[in-house]
Amino acid sequence: MLKPFFINENKSFIGRKAEQHYLAEIIAKDEASIIVVYGRRRVGKTELLEQVFRHRNILKFEGVESGDEKLQQALILSTLAKYADDPKLGKLSFNNWVEILELLADYLKEGEWTLYFEELQWIASYQPHFISALKRVWDNYLRHNPKLIILLCGSSPSFMISEVLKSKALYNRSQYELHVKPFTLLETQAFLPQKSPHEIMDAYLSIGGIPEYLKRIKSGPSLYLGICKESFSPGGFFVHEYQRIFTSSLANNKYYKEIIEFLSHRKFATRDEIMTYLKISSGGSLSTLLEDLELCGFINKYTPYHSKPGSLLARYSIAEAYLQLYYKFIHEKITQIEQGDYQKNPSSAIAHSTYLKYLGFAFERYCQSQSRLIATLLGFSGVAYHSGPFFNRETSAQKSGFQLDLVFERQDRVITLCEIKYLNRPVDKTIIREFEQKLALFNLFIQNAKKTSYTLQKVLISAQGADESVINSGYFDRILVLEDLFK
Repeated sequence: MLKPFFINENKSFIGRKAEQHYLAEIIAKDEASIIVVYGRRRVGKTELLEQVFRHRNILKFEGVESGDEKLQQALILSTLAKYADDPKLGKLSFNNWVEILELLADYLKEGEWTLYFEELQWIASYQPHFISALKRVWDNYLRHNPKLIILLCGSSPSFMISEVLKSKALYNRSQYELHVKPFTLLETQAFLPQKSPHEIMDAYLSIGGIPEYLKRIKSGPSLYLGICKESFSPGGFFVHEYQRIFTSSLANNKYYKEIIEFLSHRKFATRDEIMTYLKISSGGSLSTLLEDLELCGFINKYTPYHSKPGSLLARYSIAEAYLQLYYKFIHEKITQIEQGDYQKNPSSAIAHSTYLKYLGFAFERYCQSQSRLIATLLGFSGVAYHSGPFFNRETSAQKSGFQLDLVFERQDRVITLCEIKYLNRPVDKTIIREFEQKLALFNLFIQNAKKTSYTLQKVLISAQGADESVINSGYFDRILVLEDLFK
């Protein structure tokens, strides 16, 4: 007789409505199922799964960092011994995963059970043996209990996708997939109900919608001061979080961190620039590294909206908000932080003008990731479109680093051009001159692409809107402000 893992109800649990509904539908099917759950460290996978499945009988087994296969197996047996209240189980020794999983299967032949493996990449030691063994035991034993659900949960998206979801071993075996992503802006607002939209957006751009991060800063006098305290005080949560998220997300490979560090000094970089920096000759090796970092959500690959897949114009940038914060403000000050130089006044570690510029770039990335929302706000979400930033060789040659922040080429023969600004004041008329310079370069592309019949719609997305000189000029067809993004 097993005593299941007990989980208390979290009455303050918020958000994740779509994920909860999805999991509830699987439970209601009343058939043996495998659910593969993945997402970066601290994103809230564990809390979501425990709250959804807490009414069922749960056996939870958790991997440990840097443990070899024998240690992981021993830990699972010792945990099972506690559930069964049988110390002898913890002293058993097995030769492989098949034998251990067969032992577990003996306890799960009937009844409503959830077999939950947490930090699967560590349990499996980043190797395929565990998944191959699970396939065999699933086929022969586990799948025969219609009330059994297996949760395979991991903080290494690259491992979970390449070695679990894409594994031939589990292919077509009642398998479901759930990618747990950071909170949306609206979920973050629900998590921080007393904060203003501008303060929430500042925090969201700085550390992202990671529940654990938001929890660390929500109780202070302001979210900004909370970020500073956890970033620049000795022992601050964000000081060494960098190492922790890499440890849980990726196997040990120095090139992962080198790529992130290289990108941290630039707004973007091309594949060739990254390869030259790393001094890697093999394109295939770099492709794997970049793909792993993308799967983890650490970097983003983007191409001009009009380009084809595989375009050589692809650019890479850091996508993870916390990693941007770490390299921009924390990394070079580690020694001073540990010495307590900023302990009395943590906010003194950041020059406010530099922070505002940093938020500006982060806001551009946020808006680029929210093209569907912006299309809805502008009223053309029902029209087919291609979207993304705009740049090409000709414009880049004429103006280094040139880029239109966000462009929609629509099937109704309208091209919507978005200029994105994140200032602590309304933008003034200088924005029109800046945009005209970009428009002149874009018009060269329009002419060469023979798209002069398209109507150009000019849109300004500005946190604080625009002053009267801009509004009265009628230059922009639409102006979106920060409050619009919270709708």
